[in-house]
Order: sequence, then structure tokens, then C-alpha cells
Amino acid sequence: MFKLNRRELLRIGAISVLGTAAGGTWRASGAKPIGNSNQAIFIMLQGGPSHLDLWDPKPQAGREIRGPFDSISTQLPGVRFGELMKHTALIADKITVIRSMSHQFTNHIAGTYVTMTGSNNQPDQDREADPNDFPGPGAILNQQQMAIHGVPPSVSLPNWLSIPGPSNRMPGQYGGFLGSINDPFVIEGDPSSKDYNPLSLRLADGMTAGRLADRISLLGQMDAAARRLEKQHGEKLDALRQSAFEMIVDGRVRRALDLEREPSAVRDRYGRTKIGQSLLLARRLIEAGVRFVSYNDFNQRWDTHGSIFNTYRNIVPPMEQAYAALVADLADRGLLDTTMVVNAGEFGRTPVVNKDAGRDHWPNVYSVALAGGNVKRGFVHGASDNKGGEVTDSPVHPADVLATLWHHLGFSPQTTIEDRLGRPHWISEGKIIEAILS
Repeated sequence: MFKLNRRELLRIGAISVLGTAAGGTWRASGAKPIGNSNQAIFIMLQGGPSHLDLWDPKPQAGREIRGPFDSISTQLPGVRFGELMKHTALIADKITVIRSMSHQFTNHIAGTYVTMTGSNNQPDQDREADPNDFPGPGAILNQQQMAIHGVPPSVSLPNWLSIPGPSNRMPGQYGGFLGSINDPFVIEGDPSSKDYNPLSLRLADGMTAGRLADRISLLGQMDAAARRLEKQHGEKLDALRQSAFEMIVDGRVRRALDLEREPSAVRDRYGRTKIGQSLLLARRLIEAGVRFVSYNDFNQRWDTHGSIFNTYRNIVPPMEQAYAALVADLADRGLLDTTMVVNAGEFGRTPVVNKDAGRDHWPNVYSVALAGGNVKRGFVHGASDNKGGEVTDSPVHPADVLATLWHHLGFSPQTTIEDRLGRPHWISEGKIIEAILS
């Protein structure tokens, strides 16, 4: 009799069944269907975007603080954004900008980790992902929420964030102490590319639905010894195998990935860029039923220690066009009431432009934008001083943003998860930001 051990199941389940490496897993059964039907999109601009040049300009300050860019008016009287934020200025009446974000970490990896997990329990230095890390929100949702048949609860795109090292894994994105079985499902590739066709979401060449069913049956012939060794993961892995089959046969996610179904004008509205088409894809995945979609702007793109003027001329317009299009599109489709959009980096940049015409890391104060759900529309929360260097009103920690996100998704921040030693942890130690909710 043909036998497969658990390691082979994972390998074949992720490669042979799906056609290529799936890159992630999700939980299809065995979890209680708690929470509500709300959804969320988390945009991570990794590298530390400058609050002074995007969300919180200081037009009255000297040029050494103001930087190379002017500011522009927005739909909110008296509220100004950086001059490159022209599309976002037009939808400012649909969003809340928090201008009083703050934490203690100056390192990119540590800043990213606290942004995505809310956890201060870490060194302020480079490190790789560890099995004892606090899990990211997509992994927690996978562990807590029963999936709709054929649709994973959480998806990450268009790549993982990485760090140089043996594992190449940046902490904060994965299942951490909840186990890799709860990692979000990652869909890799540039959706603005003409040949974009993520193989992990289509049948391999020559694979029919009938043959796939036979393959699933074959995979069911599990090695008994391996099943005993990994009994605690048996139900989850069986659920993974069934979910992979359901997603391919059901087709909702595959159809969502087919951007050719979108009118050309809509694709143009988002911008024919990697971030533009990725955020359009995020909207389509939300429509397909995915509860949490994270967009990872790859690896310190926003790290501008030098020549911020030239760099921002290239990277801000595609981002802010795509972000504004996403918020407006969700509103037009009646989805903004149930879909929260978070636009965040891991920290801001120094108030004074440095000798290399750039700005350095600055976690003392920075900005994050939220939209959707019952987040107030057309609102600014908190403030920085006249140099953009310190919080002067209503400080907000990343854990508070996550607590507010969990509240939107129908989970109390005090919902308990257990680590590998059985110790309980709240999914967020932060406080819901009541002041930004309507």
C-alpha cells in the first residue's frame, strides 16, 4: 500500500496538489465561528515612511524641518498633507489620520514586529522569525476563525517581508507560537505583470478536478506511525488538505485573482503598478470572502536616509494613488462600512533633514491612517509638536491600533490564545481607540 508520512503530506499537499508551493496554510475546521462578518486590509509600508512628508507636514517650520516638499490642502478644512498626496487629499473626508503614534523601537525589524503584533517583548535589533514569536493578526484569525469553504480567512500578498539570514523570515507575519499551520496564505508575484498567474491557485497542467480528487484520496493513505507522532496536528493537517482541494474546485479565490475580469478603467484608477494592482486584488479577495488581507511593501522601500526628494518622487505617487482608489472603491461598492483599511509603517522619520538630504528612523511620533468600519470619516486624532518630533496629544501605541482592528473584526482584545507552554496571552495588550470611532 502507498504510504505518506506527515512531512510528505505537507510537501505534496503544498506542491503536488496545488501545482507549486502554496506558501501558507489556513484553518478550515476545528475552530469556533466567532467574531463577525467584518473584514480588513492591512497595508504595511515597511521601511518607515516619513510622517512629515506624507500625513503631518509642518508648513510653518523652516526648510530643515519642512523638507523638500510643500503641503497641499485636503477635503478637511485646515488639514494639510504632503504635496505628493494629491489623490489621498481628495478622500481625506473618508479616513482618520492618527498623528500621535509612538513606540520605543528604532530598528526596522523590531518596529515591524511591534506594528504587526503589538508586542514590546523583543530586542531593538535585527533578528529572524522565531517559533516563540507572538503571532501576526492573520495567523491569529486563522487559529480563531472557521474558514468559509474554499476561502482562507487570511491572505498575504504580494510577498513575505524578509531579512538577510539563514531563514530569510522577518518576524511578525507568521504563526509564531501558534505554529506554522496558522501562517497566512501568501500569494506571491507582481499582479501588474502581464504574465501574472500564480500557479499555486490553479490546477497543474493536465490536472482535472477528477484527477485531483483521486490525488486527495491517495494523500489520505497516511503513515500510521507519523499520525501517532504528530497526533496533535492531525486534524489541522487534514483540514489543510481538504481546504486546498475546496479552494481550487470552488474557484472563488482563483476568479478573484483574474484581474482581466476588471474593467480597464478600474485598473487604471488604482494604477498599473505592483501596489496598485495588489490593492485592487485585495479588494477582490475581500469580495470573495477573505476576512483579512495584508499587503507587504517589500523590505525597507521606505527607508530614506538619503535623497528623500528623488526617492519619494518615485514611490509616494503609486502608493497614494492606489490607497485612495482602494478607499474610494470600497465606499462606492458599499464595502467600506464593513472593511477596515489600515495604512501603516513601522515608525516615522527624523524631524530634521540630515546631511545626505534624507531622514533617519524616528519612533517618537509618526502617523497611521485608518478607514472603514465605524472609524470616523474626515478626522484627525492626536498631534505632534511644531517640529513633528514628539507627541503633544493623545499618544497611540501600535497595540492600540491592533486592539481597534480586533474590535472591528468582532473579537475582544482580551481574547485569549495560548503559547507553546500553555501560557495565556491576550490577542492585544492595547486599548481600543474609542476617540476615533463613531
